[in-house]
Amino acid sequence: MASNSDSIYNVLTFVQRHPDRVIFKPREYANSVTVGIPDSVKVSNPEIYFPSDRLSVNLLADSFVGEYGDLLNHFYELTTQSKPDYREVWVTTSHLKQQNLYLLDLSFE
Repeated sequence: MASNSDSIYNVLTFVQRHPDRVIFKPREYANSVTVGIPDSVKVSNPEIYFPSDRLSVNLLADSFVGEYGDLLNHFYELTTQSKPDYREVWVTTSHLKQQNLYLLDLSFE
């Protein structure tokens, strides 16, 4: 996965703008946010960024974190993390075919 993907940016922007159209999974970990996005949402190259019934885990590039810090900060504020900031963001994605959902998990380290 190209960690500075426009696809990931577009999905994150969709979630931020349309929280009523996604499913936020209850928090299991203080430093992460997990979201289910209907697979009817248009995503560029879903076979690359949301592999079917497989997890794809990638570290977002520093350039992506720097360029889209405000967007990522929005998601960081949804965590229960007690640290004031983060240095790295890991993104885990998948296409959950039976649930008709794209899974997106952000882990802030």
